[in-house]
Amino acid sequence: MGNQFVAMEKEAVNANFNSKLKIFTPETADRIIFSLGNPSDVLLEVGIENKPLKLYGSKLLKKIKKHSFNAVDLMNFPKAIADPIAIFEGNRAGSFSILTEIVIDNNNIFAIIETGKGQDASFNVITSAYRKSNEQISNWINEGKMLYSNKEKALDYFNSPASIAGAQSNQEQTLAKQPRVRNM
Repeated sequence: MGNQFVAMEKEAVNANFNSKLKIFTPETADRIIFSLGNPSDVLLEVGIENKPLKLYGSKLLKKIKKHSFNAVDLMNFPKAIADPIAIFEGNRAGSFSILTEIVIDNNNIFAIIETGKGQDASFNVITSAYRKSNEQISNWINEGKMLYSNKEKALDYFNSPASIAGAQSNQEQTLAKQPRVRNM
């Protein structure tokens, strides 16, 4: 019953997110705060604090303008974050970069999660969402920044036609050797 309840709760969070996304516009951005539920076991395992995840509409609007994508491109974002391809160390203390299965223009969407501060201290905040090139992701793996990988999804990702020519076998070897990689 417990796992079934958690699954139902995740579906409800995802449905609520998608509903808000449908009414999200530049005019409503300042009034919308997206809830992405609590961190999944995978997120908790890498050190993301057990606090609710949220994304401010105003922040999303800035990222949409800066990185040229549409809000509807992020449909099912809570599910994608809860069950990512990989998780990397962020560039700042307390931050994590989440590689999702959401694809825009042949590049997967990354989400940055940071531990909230000040008025957001009781939350984890999604501070960015943007496309990341396969080459940049390959560099992070080679630098040892990967904290977690769903091996099956990661191998599919690096074997996809959009991945970098010639880098596939190197990435497979890196994934196979990576001690923090888990097959989920």
